[in-house]
Amino acid sequence: MAQMSKEVYEAEKKKVKLIRNILETLVVIFLIVGIITATLNVTFGGFTPVLWFLLAFWAVLIIICMEVTMIRAFLESKE
Repeated sequence: MAQMSKEVYEAEKKKVKLIRNILETLVVIFLIVGIITATLNVTFGGFTPVLWFLLAFWAVLIIICMEVTMIRAFLESKE
């Protein structure tokens, strides 16, 4: 395995943190829109409430994958 230097790891960490914050905001927005559309029994933007919840779940999966990748990069940088 190729080793990652501390500087490269810190730079990647900052990028991932920014992307994670954006995705966390999207998760909250998607959940709120899904709850509101489900409560009012309407569609918004052609999306049913289930699709809004699926979009939120998709963003959560991306966040989880990014965190696992950062854990792996951290462990590689320590070697």
